Amino acid sequence: MSEGERTPNLYDYLAGAILANGFVWIWAQILPHLKGIPAILLAVISYIIYLTGSIATSYLVCKRTSSKHLFVGIKLAALTWVFSIFLMLSIAANPTYGLAVALLIIFVGGGVAGAYLALRSTLRPRREKSGASGSNLKNS
Repeated sequence: MSEGERTPNLYDYLAGAILANGFVWIWAQILPHLKGIPAILLAVISYIIYLTGSIATSYLVCKRTSSKHLFVGIKLAALTWVFSIFLMLSIAANPTYGLAVALLIIFVGGGVAGAYLALRSTLRPRREKSGASGSNLKNS
């Protein structure tokens, strides 16, 4: 491994998976207090929150790598999904295979999206912070 090459370690993956499931757990704690809102709307909001948590944690973990962003994002998504299955089994009254598959799809989508965003921000050229960027060239 060269000096400039970085890869996330096991602790980075575990922290990312736990953080993504933190979004899920907090939302699960809020849900019982949202009475009167249609169930379909709560389901859509739930999936958006799960996707947001997955994208955010994938982005943060993928920023710690210098290559293989997609592989890191998918690996993190799989670990996040495993943690969410344990969480689902402990919280849900009637866990279903459909919910497990939906969570897998959401977490993989979020992992890929977060990896893409991290790679995109890494490849974006840095802008100069000085106010007069062109005036320094004329004075030389």
